[in-house]
Amino acid sequence: MSKRRPNSRGVTGCTVILAIACSPDAGSQASSAAAGSGSGSGGSVPASAGGSNGGSSGAGTGGASTGTSGAATSGAVMTGAGGATTNAMGAGGVTSSGGSSGSSSAGGSSTGGDGMPGAGDCGSRKWACWPMPNPSASGLPNPASYADLGETVLDQVTGLEWQKDPPDQTFVWDAGLSYCEELSVGDNDDFRLPTRIELMSIMDFTNSGAKFAPSAFAGADGGFYKTASDWILTIEQRGAGAGRDYAWAFNMSDGILSNAYSKATAARLRCVRGGASGEAPSEPALAPPGQYTEVAAGEVRDNYTGLVWQVGYSEAQLSFADASGYCEGLELNGNPFRLPSIRELSTLVDEARVAPSINPDVFPDTQYGSRSNDWYWASHASANDASAAWAINFDDGFTGFNAGSAPDDWNYFTAAWVKCVR
Repeated sequence: MSKRRPNSRGVTGCTVILAIACSPDAGSQASSAAAGSGSGSGGSVPASAGGSNGGSSGAGTGGASTGTSGAATSGAVMTGAGGATTNAMGAGGVTSSGGSSGSSSAGGSSTGGDGMPGAGDCGSRKWACWPMPNPSASGLPNPASYADLGETVLDQVTGLEWQKDPPDQTFVWDAGLSYCEELSVGDNDDFRLPTRIELMSIMDFTNSGAKFAPSAFAGADGGFYKTASDWILTIEQRGAGAGRDYAWAFNMSDGILSNAYSKATAARLRCVRGGASGEAPSEPALAPPGQYTEVAAGEVRDNYTGLVWQVGYSEAQLSFADASGYCEGLELNGNPFRLPSIRELSTLVDEARVAPSINPDVFPDTQYGSRSNDWYWASHASANDASAAWAINFDDGFTGFNAGSAPDDWNYFTAAWVKCVR
């Protein structure tokens, strides 16, 4: 386990967890690397409520490095309420906005009256190009709403259409991809295995049973579910991904998300259709054009989800009990902020990056590292363990709750950072 931090806000290294090792940012042109090494067991996330603990184990060695982003800006034009035209940047950065309303042009997306790209094709399936729904029982904005179409379920917030009753058998990764591609329901034969962020959009963290909304997916089983998101270090066969076959998977018994689940380990699946065209499973995530716009000093808007984020984070690590109060008392441009849900925090994850797995130009100095307090709190306690609360780690973007009993446990943390949203 290797971690180097020059100060409380700047990060130059990472911690190894679940066979995850610090490696150069996939979206950067970084050339110099300091050697780093680590080991962990893939898929070793504890599964509560009867969930299984699949995965493979192994050790990884990677190089920690820093560099400047080589991603190009999108050049998407945003016109604000005052008539001032600015450029909303894509993966390479962010610039200021002329206002909260107007028109936009974002790689073919339709125009939104609030200056945001509409519901057109954003060119990515590995990003949330729609408002992120929250479980209806959470009391948070964008409550989930589903329509039963018989053999499928339509998410009326994201527009994604889900297989209602998935198969009973389990699949290795390639077989799972093929099963969904060959699935035909009624007149529709364009199903596919969902990506990490798509499956996250129906992970119901308020449910004490299997983490699917019982109103939409009654009787759903828990256990691990495959996604079509290949892990970036597996795609590029470097660092901890060299010689390994890890991909993102959810343990729907407790909702925990892992990037170190072996493709050769069979798991359940639930197919989906709709959404954007975009990356193949083993292609790096491609940030949609015009993704972020600075709307005020210290605030940036995701032009697809509509969420406005605090660029920074709390000055100190806080207990979960104090996290909501920090956001409610945040004095940032006079706007009301709140603690984001684990679904909302997951929309910030850039699958094409590690250490940190977030756009460093938009959100500089993001902290990360498992087996540490460098997590970020989410809004809710675990439905299975009220003494533990949800959080995300931007080492790779994996999620969990602080249920670890010893400092060596991957999910042991006594405090965490807070990044607020509105």
